[in-house]
Amino acid sequence: MNTPPSPQPTLLLNLNEVANQLRWTRRSVERQIAEHRLRTVHLGRSVRVERTELDRFVASLRDPDAG
Repeated sequence: MNTPPSPQPTLLLNLNEVANQLRWTRRSVERQIAEHRLRTVHLGRSVRVERTELDRFVASLRDPDAG
C-alpha cells in the first residue's frame, strides 16, 4: 500500500503564522524583530521568517541551566 508523501513544511512564514506557532501575539513577534532577536526575509513589501530562523530563535530562548 502506498502512502501519499507528507507535505513539506512551509519554508517561509508570515508574522501571523510565527505568532501562532509561538502562541504569542503578532505585536510580540514584531518586538522581537525590532530588537533584532528574530531575523526576517523581505520579499517586496512582505516580511517573512524562515522556519530554520524560528527554530534558532526558540533554541536561543531555552534556559541554559535546564540541561
